[in-house]
Amino acid sequence: MRYSFCLIFISSAIIGALASEEVAQIVQTKQGKVEGSLSENGLFYEFCGIRYGVAEKFQAPQEPQSYPGVYEANIRTVICPQFPTTDPLAAPSDIEDCLVLNVFTPANFLANTSLPVMVFLHGGDFGVGSGSPSFYGPQYLVSHGVVIVTINYRLNAYGFLNLGIKEAPGNAGLKDIRAALRWVQANIKSFGGDPENVTVMGQGSGGIAAIYLMFSESTKGLFHRIISQSGSLFAPHSFDAEPLATASQVAKSLGINNKKPKDLLKIYSGTSIKMVEDAISKQMHSKSVFRPSVETYLDEDPFLVDTPFNILSAGKTHKAFNPVPVLCGMSTVEGLTCTLEYNTITSQIDRIKNEDYSALDQRSLRVPKDEQEEVRKLLQETYFANGTSVDENVVGGMINMNTDFSFVGPMSLFAELFANSSGLPIYEYIFDYIGHRNLGRLLTNSSLPATTNQDELFYIFELERLPLPMDENDARMVTFMTMMWTNFAKFGSPTPDPANGEWLPYPHHLAILLEPAYVAPLTPDRAHFWRSFYYKYGVDCNQN
Repeated sequence: MRYSFCLIFISSAIIGALASEEVAQIVQTKQGKVEGSLSENGLFYEFCGIRYGVAEKFQAPQEPQSYPGVYEANIRTVICPQFPTTDPLAAPSDIEDCLVLNVFTPANFLANTSLPVMVFLHGGDFGVGSGSPSFYGPQYLVSHGVVIVTINYRLNAYGFLNLGIKEAPGNAGLKDIRAALRWVQANIKSFGGDPENVTVMGQGSGGIAAIYLMFSESTKGLFHRIISQSGSLFAPHSFDAEPLATASQVAKSLGINNKKPKDLLKIYSGTSIKMVEDAISKQMHSKSVFRPSVETYLDEDPFLVDTPFNILSAGKTHKAFNPVPVLCGMSTVEGLTCTLEYNTITSQIDRIKNEDYSALDQRSLRVPKDEQEEVRKLLQETYFANGTSVDENVVGGMINMNTDFSFVGPMSLFAELFANSSGLPIYEYIFDYIGHRNLGRLLTNSSLPATTNQDELFYIFELERLPLPMDENDARMVTFMTMMWTNFAKFGSPTPDPANGEWLPYPHHLAILLEPAYVAPLTPDRAHFWRSFYYKYGVDCNQN
């Protein structure tokens, strides 16, 4: 299978037309008038820092107040509370008033148009990150005639503390995303967007959050397609079966050692954001300590009332299931970036070298005590057959296990269950292109002939904070990926004209290379190995 590639050039006529665009543009929203500005390259208008909600601690957001005059939408650096990290797509923050979104619309399509809308959810394991254009510049996507929206949503304890009580029912971060989509439905037409054609796309935990939207009765009608890049249900960082235990564990660092919801609420509410974030940063898997969970206290507008596995397995018979077409995929060795979590990986290496194989326990599995040693031994024999006395062997085993248990296995199960239960197309890819913009490879300094987490991101976005080089092949990849992504948003298929090459849905897998081709699924034997554990021990399998 081959595709024809073309590079995008701007003719002098187009440049002249762009030069005639107004420098500023005022748009009417439900809350009042907002003023955006023409981008430096003249290709689109940007409206940054628009409030879509007002955070109410640990609960669903409230609607924002109206603007008394014209709101200058030029704030590009709002970031929700999070701890310092080496992640280049994140920055420390203690700003609770962070529920903003950014709208980018083509300069020459602003008035009297109805363009497809793509809402992007950033990654960061539900613990860090931001939708700021400093991290996700929209120009490559906007050039295909779509409206782009990027959003902030609350993270870690402030987005996912679930104490099972009215004051902290859980999933505030997912409820933020829902509120942003409701804002889009009410206002995007004024920006040239079509509220009846909204695609939610996300990477990592943002991709997981996008999938979660299909498992809430409260989000029906707010979106029409989903794109999930390196994000799947059933991974250790996608779901918390015991959120009260999680809250209690972190609270020990804050001076309280019990599981009483009211006491925990008091400590999380009364402690400064910086102190809470510091306590979270010291935990294992610090970026994904707090995660989505089932809500046991149901307010008037709950988000998640059953486990993802139960909802997906029941399919259309479950009232919370509202499926839409999906495009999803991953890189070849996603687990390579687990080495970037220095504290976690260092602790695991030391424990494994000292034959403490409890370091192999998975948060996505609940193994009975009398079976733990048997499971740990099987994992040790499978992933550390070359021994555990040498650091390189241990790191290699951890990379492979993380790839299988966090990505390959969960993605294969999700695709199968979704295809069988929804009856809708799911387009799967394996990103296998190595160029100058593969951020994950750059961060890990990898010399392996493999791609990893975050490698595909900046063939879709521009990283303004850390500009990445681009040669001719990279530009071809940018064109290909943004064309497939926007075709899916526009038409529900990445290849609406099969005469130019066709991307077939599940069970097919498309390798994204300069010459795209159908390939076998990644390591199906290892995916089935993971599945044998998950069906037996998965934390959200048939949980009541």
